[in-house]
Amino acid sequence: MDQHKFITTQVIEDVVNRTSADRILVRDLVEAMESIGFGLAIMIFAFGIIIPLPPPFPSIIALPLVIFSVQMMIGYSSPKLPKRFANLSVKRSVVAMLVQKSAPYIRKVETILRPRLSFMTTHNAEKIIGFFTLLFSSFIVMPMPLSNFIPGFGILIISFGLLGKDGLVVICGIIVGLVGMAISITAVLLGVEALHYIKDFFFN
Repeated sequence: MDQHKFITTQVIEDVVNRTSADRILVRDLVEAMESIGFGLAIMIFAFGIIIPLPPPFPSIIALPLVIFSVQMMIGYSSPKLPKRFANLSVKRSVVAMLVQKSAPYIRKVETILRPRLSFMTTHNAEKIIGFFTLLFSSFIVMPMPLSNFIPGFGILIISFGLLGKDGLVVICGIIVGLVGMAISITAVLLGVEALHYIKDFFFN
């Protein structure tokens, strides 16, 4: 697992460090993550979702996740982006900041990852996982109350499970994402104030 830990935290840093240009092509980031499969690509974009950003940035960030999810469902072994997305660029400083902020959390999570419930990390299981990440990321794209953080956090947990071949963590991520969707739908049907009332009833 030591080598796996190094790869997880290092490949994006390598992309940032090997260029002095002000902007980095999205294509270069995705190509750097190809050898690791979908886990790292999903993790990076999921971090972008759960970081507090004003609309419509979370919805925009979720679009590549929708693409990756469809690719998982149809059996791709690694992420690919259409040219329209791949040729986009992001500021090098933004990528560097994302890596800097996420790396400590990644290292902590990696200490608890271990191969478990291996049937959840097989190639065929990834197709099912792709369905759930498609569900959650599509939900994030829609402008609904509370639709970003919890489903996005569920996707992040799933990505950790994929990276660590930890099926138990993948299942936990799916459950978190489903709970997030349920909360958002409840907020739409009953209003956000109803959620505050329920929280106060149980926890105050």
